[in-house]
Amino acid sequence: MDMKKHRRLRRVPALVGLALLLAALAWILYLRWEQPPAIAALPVESRPVLRKTDEAERTEAQLAAEAGVAGRRPGTYTLLLAGRDEASGCTDTVLLGRLDTRLHRLDLVSIPRDTLVNLDWPVRKLNAVYAAAVNAGQSPGETLRREIRKLCGFTPDCSAVVDLAVFVEAVDLIGGIEFELPQALHYDDPAQDLHIHLDAGLRRLSGEEAMGLVRYRASYLNGDLDRVAVQQRFMDAALAQLLTLGSVPRLPELAELVASHTDTELSAANIAWLLRQALQCRREDIHFHTMPNTPATVAGLSYTLPEPEDWLAMINDCLSPFTAPITRENLDLVYHDASGYHATSGFLRGADYYGDRSGR
Repeated sequence: MDMKKHRRLRRVPALVGLALLLAALAWILYLRWEQPPAIAALPVESRPVLRKTDEAERTEAQLAAEAGVAGRRPGTYTLLLAGRDEASGCTDTVLLGRLDTRLHRLDLVSIPRDTLVNLDWPVRKLNAVYAAAVNAGQSPGETLRREIRKLCGFTPDCSAVVDLAVFVEAVDLIGGIEFELPQALHYDDPAQDLHIHLDAGLRRLSGEEAMGLVRYRASYLNGDLDRVAVQQRFMDAALAQLLTLGSVPRLPELAELVASHTDTELSAANIAWLLRQALQCRREDIHFHTMPNTPATVAGLSYTLPEPEDWLAMINDCLSPFTAPITRENLDLVYHDASGYHATSGFLRGADYYGDRSGR
């Protein structure tokens, strides 16, 4: 990928969960059937060693076995949701989630777009994986799922990539989103035709204003990471507004808009079933997280590196659908210590990229 072109590309981060929810809300009104999606087994090469279980855990394993997949927490589904910027093809928003249909709890984890992945590419950011696969004539969805598996240790059951060009129109179709801005946001970039002028306080954001909110990062101390936190707050506000079906107008137009801009292996019946399960979650049972990370500069580019131990704890607490724990050996993360850069898999691809202070 041309580096200068990559830096010039317009990035349009937005709220994937909101877009998918809008589509599903419309679909469910027209469907008379529902079907749970197929659940994925852990890849053989990264299967954790099963440990001895106590009586309660044996019951869990038995229930999972009866559902057809041994070792799974019964009633759990994992979701990969990504938002694709139409201009660049990059997935600047990536969410990994776990939906527990017995406890009616939904956990969504934001994975920073600049997360460094263990690939031998000129640009090793997670957000470039989908676009690079398209340019190489590969399956972009499968390539993205493979890199996500390396990051979290399992293959998500469901995936959907949403074209973020629909964001402005979708927000306008539902009548805007009420949101309280803690500070005024002002930024102008004529090169991108980007002009953000939002005053502090509670207001109903139009589509253009909402896009400005989720794109803004100029005065944030931590840049893109602070922007992720704002996006999560906006998503929480949007979900609170949309959990009542009656608050969503113009559903047929909304369904056509979002469905025509979503790349997914899920059927409409799958989406309807997942939506019905998600709608049983109370607002306080929907939790947002961000992958623990450390900023780094590699080969002149800004990256974020996962913090392996803290990330493992979050995977097992919030994401893994398996009763046996995901371990460090199941992951392929790039990390840094006093002796240089390394990979948890034991093989750092393209080690020369990191300079002399890198290891295997």
